[in-house]
Amino acid sequence: MKTGKLFVIAIVAILVSALMVPSSAMAAGSLLDEIKKRGVIRIGTVLQFPPQMYRDDNGQPAGYDVELMKMLADDMKVKLEVVDMEFDGLIPALLAKKIDMISCGLVNTPERALSLEFSDGYVPYRQLVVVPINSKVKTIDDLNKKGMKITALLGSTAENIAKRKFPNASVQGFKQQEAMMEVVSWRADAHVAEEYLVMPLVANNPGKIKILNPDEPFSAEWGTYAVRPGDYRFLQYLNNWVRYYRVRGILDAMYNDIIVPTFFEKK
Repeated sequence: MKTGKLFVIAIVAILVSALMVPSSAMAAGSLLDEIKKRGVIRIGTVLQFPPQMYRDDNGQPAGYDVELMKMLADDMKVKLEVVDMEFDGLIPALLAKKIDMISCGLVNTPERALSLEFSDGYVPYRQLVVVPINSKVKTIDDLNKKGMKITALLGSTAENIAKRKFPNASVQGFKQQEAMMEVVSWRADAHVAEEYLVMPLVANNPGKIKILNPDEPFSAEWGTYAVRPGDYRFLQYLNNWVRYYRVRGILDAMYNDIIVPTFFEKK
């Protein structure tokens, strides 16, 4: 009887140890610990989209996303390395471990979620549609016709939404500046982009383009941080960080201070 009890106790101890080892290994292997040990967090972005992320007159990273990156690095007590690259290079760089995370407002889509994990949303996105000033298009539905050319940032959520909403039109992806110039020069019937990009574009091109849907967004979503899959601890840290500053109103205040004024300012 005594031997049987000892055997059961031994089995239970082994099972408990087996369950604890993976958890310990997972915690020890977290990128969060690696970043703290390294003393640097490498964040990939695209410094081409003022006022969210761009280079200032001195060539230094600036904008809403960059200010949040600085806050994140300060809270982690590490230095910040902003890794500037083209939009289509961000996800491959993350998966190849060349950067620790992506900060350019990626929207959490089912397709992207197959290879990435996403934090809570930290930046609101309202997609608007721009058309030539003399366009005969009156509604969004008018664009869903054969022969219509619609541009958007290549590989972006705007491009994917446009393809879904305009199946009968020709939706073409370009780099952001090229996509905008297609509609400014009237070579395209419409351009889909985030509000913070559209408002300065229209202000800087009076008499050439207009917003088709100023009172009703084409779509409304949230931009998130993207990380490699499988590291729960690092993802949870980012989620807690976003929630901490959101509930205190700091994210909204920074958005209103940095992003909103540019809607009505010429560059």
